[in-house]
Amino acid sequence: MPYKNIRIVDLAIIGAGPGGVASAIEAKLAGIDNIVVIEKAATHNDMIHKFYKKGKRVDKDWMGIKFEFEGNVTFEECPKEQYLDDMEHKIQNAGIADKFIYGHEIIRVEKLDNGLFDIIIGHDNVEEGHENLLARNVILSVGRMGKPNKPKYKFPKEIKPRLNFNLSKVQNGERVMVVGGGDTAGEYAYGLVDLGMDCEVTLNYRKPTITRMNPLNTEMTTKYLEEGKLLNKMGVDVESVEATEAGTVKVNFTDGTTGEYDRVVYALGGTTPKDILVNSGIKTGEWDVPVYDEKTMETNVEGLYTIGDVVTDQGSIALAFNHANFAVTDVASKLPAQQKAAS
Repeated sequence: MPYKNIRIVDLAIIGAGPGGVASAIEAKLAGIDNIVVIEKAATHNDMIHKFYKKGKRVDKDWMGIKFEFEGNVTFEECPKEQYLDDMEHKIQNAGIADKFIYGHEIIRVEKLDNGLFDIIIGHDNVEEGHENLLARNVILSVGRMGKPNKPKYKFPKEIKPRLNFNLSKVQNGERVMVVGGGDTAGEYAYGLVDLGMDCEVTLNYRKPTITRMNPLNTEMTTKYLEEGKLLNKMGVDVESVEATEAGTVKVNFTDGTTGEYDRVVYALGGTTPKDILVNSGIKTGEWDVPVYDEKTMETNVEGLYTIGDVVTDQGSIALAFNHANFAVTDVASKLPAQQKAAS
C-alpha cells in the first residue's frame, strides 16, 4: 500500500511484530480506522518467521513468568505455523490488511510545531513518488534488533557479498561466523541453529564471556555453546578479513589464529534500536530503555508510545499484546479532542 501524497492518519504503528499487529487490531476495535502500520520486513511477525524453527511452539509467557491477557487480542500457545496463520486470520477478520506497508524502515519520528508527527522513512527504502506521512499519534513497536555498526577494518570487494549484517543471505550448509556480544548476536547465532539449515555456526566476541545480553538470550546462547551447537570463538577480536582462492572468507584474529568461513554476519551495536528512540526525542534510561508511563505506554513526547520488548527484557507476547491495549486505549481517549482541534 504505497502512499504518494501526504496524508494525516490518526495513528501510525511502527513495526508489525506481535505488539504492532495487536495495536492495529485494538485500534480497529476501538473505532480508530484511519491508521497505518509500517514494517521494514516483507511480512508481519518477521522474527517469528525467521527465528522459530518448523513446529516450534510459540509461548505467551517469558522464562516462566505468567502474564494474563488484558486486552482484546489473545492466542493459544501453539506451533509456529498455527500462530502465524492465527495472526493472519486476525488481521483479515479485522479488515486491516490494507493498512500494512512492508519494506519501509523508519529512521525517526519528528514532532512538528503543529503537534503532528512526521514519519521519516530511510531513503534507501523510499520509492520514487513516495512522501512522508503525518500522524496524530505514533506507537513504536520496533523490538530490540538495533542497526549494527560496521567494523573499522576494510571489506575486500571480492568478498563483500559474504560479509552481511543480517541472516537474509545465509544458505543451507554454510560455515557462518556471527560477530558480536549483544542480543542481536545471540539471537542470530542460536536462531540460525534452530532454523535447521545445517549450518556450522561460530560465535565471535572480543570478550570471553557474555555480559550484554538479556537473561533469555544469555541462557540460550550459553546453553548452545556448552552443548557444542555453537562453536566458541570468544575472547578474541577480528583483526582483518581477506578472500581465499575459493572465494570464501579468511578471518585473521588478534591472537594470531585464523578461520575460514562461507559467511560472516556482523551483529555489532546496541541491544535496543537506540537511534530511532533518540532521533525521535524519547528520553532513555539504563540500558537505553525508553522512559514511559507504565499505564499508558506514552513516552515523554506526548502522543508517542513505545511497547513490547523495547521497553522490557521480559520478551512475552502476552505482555506485548497488553502494552498494545494500554497504548491504544490512551490514544482513543485523546483522539476526539485532537480531531476537534484540527477541524
